[in-house]
Amino acid sequence: MIGQGNRLNDTNQKSRWVIVREPIVQKVFILVFTISLIAGLLRFLFPFQMLNLGGTESLISVGSSLSSIGQILGLIILSRLLSSQRTALSVSGILVAIFALVTAFSFSTNLLLISRIAEGAGTGLLAIIIIRISSDLEESRGETVGTLLAGVFLGSALGQGFSGLLVGQLAAIYAITQTEAIMLLGTILSAIYIPLQIVFVPITKGVDNYYITKADINHGHRHYRLILKQLVSKNLLVLLGIYLLYDFSHGIYTPGLSIMINNNGIPLDQIGLGYFIGDTVWGASQLFTGKLVDRIGSIAPLSLSLVAKGILVLLYPYAASFLVLTSLLAMAGLSEGFLEPARNDAAMEHTPGAQTIHSHKHYFLGHAPGNPFSLTRHDHEHAHRSGSDEIVSILQSLGIIGFACGSFGGGWLLFQGFTLMNLVLIGGVFLIIAGILPSGLGWSKRHQ
Repeated sequence: MIGQGNRLNDTNQKSRWVIVREPIVQKVFILVFTISLIAGLLRFLFPFQMLNLGGTESLISVGSSLSSIGQILGLIILSRLLSSQRTALSVSGILVAIFALVTAFSFSTNLLLISRIAEGAGTGLLAIIIIRISSDLEESRGETVGTLLAGVFLGSALGQGFSGLLVGQLAAIYAITQTEAIMLLGTILSAIYIPLQIVFVPITKGVDNYYITKADINHGHRHYRLILKQLVSKNLLVLLGIYLLYDFSHGIYTPGLSIMINNNGIPLDQIGLGYFIGDTVWGASQLFTGKLVDRIGSIAPLSLSLVAKGILVLLYPYAASFLVLTSLLAMAGLSEGFLEPARNDAAMEHTPGAQTIHSHKHYFLGHAPGNPFSLTRHDHEHAHRSGSDEIVSILQSLGIIGFACGSFGGGWLLFQGFTLMNLVLIGGVFLIIAGILPSGLGWSKRHQ
């Protein structure tokens, strides 16, 4: 009876939402939501402020590329330099605060462009923290990824949704231009967000203890040959193609998407509301889709998500009313709700086990009573195992490079005479192609 009761308690625990039963997920959710709220608001206003300050549509694409460079710096360099996950969360918030301050006080398009590097580095740090925490919660890995990414997308959705309304209200109340309204909003955000960041950091107490107890021991160096051996497996090469195509397509069409929609006659505040609804569906759906991925696997959700999103993107240029735009964005949000839990779960699931064992010579001075000091040595053997979080961070980094290449490519195509509508159509086609690739993944034993 006692054993049966314990099994029942275990079952009840697993049936509860991960955000309810895992305090660490609750704490990180609050912080990533707050950071993403500010970042989403500022990213939405960035292209309009660039045009207000005399920039071009091509420069907007360059800004997205610089954000991608920042994300790579956050994923590869800052995440290695900052061994404390709590410190990494704080630095992520500070980098987004820099973006807010530049938006508030800069009249220079060049400085505004460069500030996208800081914003990108902040979001890159968030991504690696989410992956590390999720990889440790193996039984609810997809749900954890979905839950924490829900915090990212819900925060971004609120930011984008209210940004247009806030700018319009500030411009009307103070009788100022849109440029001045965006700068005033950046000032207000900086004044509120920086103190909030200081207040919120203490709630992350325990993040480092959690991660350290579950992480592999760090021996102070890495075996990159081991990591490369893992990356050349068939499944990871397929996933690499998915990451690259998905991010490349978004790099081509997303930087100027809001400008194209605005050119269709939909005002700024309505575009913001449409983005809010779409990203809210995207974020909220991940609370459920992550659980589904844990049950049925990642292949079907991943493929359907990419194909459906590609078809919807092909319809974006024909959205000439708020109702049509909002419907398309909501359906796109639902389709993308499966993407992040599915592709990150697939990457963690299909990371092949790789381990190397070797020894280092340890030297020390020995001394016994009545004997002289002597220098002795012994071989100290230990194992190195590459974790799935490393592989996912590499895939994400390569995907971000794909986004940067797409942004640069989109800017070049605009310079060659292509229109924003052309870029959106190209992006949709690439997404559909990416949706074919998951069929090449092997079915996981975890879901058989």
